[in-house]
Amino acid sequence: MEWLDAISESNAICSAILAVIHPKLYDAGLQAIQRLRGTPDVNRQDVLRHWASVFSGVSVISNRRSPPHRDSGSRFNWYDLLVTLGTYRSLHLNLPGLGISLEYGPGTVVGISGMVLDHEVPEVEGDRVCYAYFMKDNVHAWAEVPGRDWMDIKHYE
Repeated sequence: MEWLDAISESNAICSAILAVIHPKLYDAGLQAIQRLRGTPDVNRQDVLRHWASVFSGVSVISNRRSPPHRDSGSRFNWYDLLVTLGTYRSLHLNLPGLGISLEYGPGTVVGISGMVLDHEVPEVEGDRVCYAYFMKDNVHAWAEVPGRDWMDIKHYE
């Protein structure tokens, strides 16, 4: 619980970023979390009281290479949020299916459809941690939160 409290401000900032880049997905995530909190038979209410994010989960990846992969358990039109921090230099997030490589220095935040796009991060010298925020389809299905469309400019109207 101490760790969740320690990252609560960062979690809230990441949720706010999602509200900007995909407002409908933010709304869906918020609905799912509220449904979990409002269901007394969910046996981890202590965790939910400390959870300050609309994302269903976060993976912490420390000092390791991520080979080319796609993420499962999500939906194709949802964004994951990758936040990279550390003391390293000269790192790129590679999207081989698109044939592009993005600078991925400390403090970078990337919204990506991880279920659709192959992505990889090579080894790097120095310390690096990545917080990979995601939503799980099974949580949204349980909460009966409808799927959301792809992000579209009309979401801002």
